Amino acid sequence: MLTAPRQYAGRLAGLLIAAGAQPVWLPGIEITRLPSDQCGELDSALERLHEFDYLAFTSKNGIHAVMGRLEKTKGGRDAAVRHVRGSGARLCALGADGAVLGDYGLRVDVSPPEASTSGLVAELEVRGGARGARVLAPVPLVTGGLVEPPVVPRFIAGLERIGAVPTRVPAYLTTPGLPGPSGLEACAHERAALEGGHIAAIIFSSTAEAQGLCRLMGGRDALAAAVRRNRVALAAHGPYTAAGAGEVLGLPVPVVSRNFSTFEGVVAALSEAIHAAGAPAAEGGAAAAAGC
Repeated sequence: MLTAPRQYAGRLAGLLIAAGAQPVWLPGIEITRLPSDQCGELDSALERLHEFDYLAFTSKNGIHAVMGRLEKTKGGRDAAVRHVRGSGARLCALGADGAVLGDYGLRVDVSPPEASTSGLVAELEVRGGARGARVLAPVPLVTGGLVEPPVVPRFIAGLERIGAVPTRVPAYLTTPGLPGPSGLEACAHERAALEGGHIAAIIFSSTAEAQGLCRLMGGRDALAAAVRRNRVALAAHGPYTAAGAGEVLGLPVPVVSRNFSTFEGVVAALSEAIHAAGAPAAEGGAAAAAGC
């Protein structure tokens, strides 16, 4: 079972299929654009982009949100790219997200060896010049009943710790996946599959997904009980997601990708864990664990 939003689910599902798994997609969160009447803060910051030393992206969603908004306000893709280039701000991206900037014809100036916000803070500190540097951070607005995970607050605090001057602006929305009573009804089959022991593993690509899955599965206690009863493997795209998801679930998330710059890392880690445990494929053909 993968809980990633639509923007990531296809890529992760493809890797799982290539590894021999049968993915079951249940989006724990949904990523959408900010409504136009909520874009004032973002528009203002982007208009003043020349005042910032760094434009620090924490996800590809942030890249698409910023470039999409600039395309709208500047009159097209080429004008948006010219605005970013002309600002002089150095662009920061994590891992494979740098390729997204490349698709826009933009160059990544800072890509930390560890593809995480903590890794980016460390890289800026090592390079020097962070003290007094103005950093614009386009980040999600987490709403709809979800609690903001610690990733962004920790990133902002880390920048402040090394003497930078961060400005966080909401760039897109993160809300629960399949919201409302209709959403709970829509995932009845997946809920029954998990409770019935037909799911071998669950993969989280972000902490917020764990919150969303708890809701869809009837609450934290019900989800935890099903995981324990059926010995479902819990996997996460990197140690920070593992720690956050574990706190949300009240369960350890032991399968963690060592290389979390791309989804290949978590799929490899899960495949290794399944094979090491010698687990058989889950009944009913609904397993979402590599090697099942």
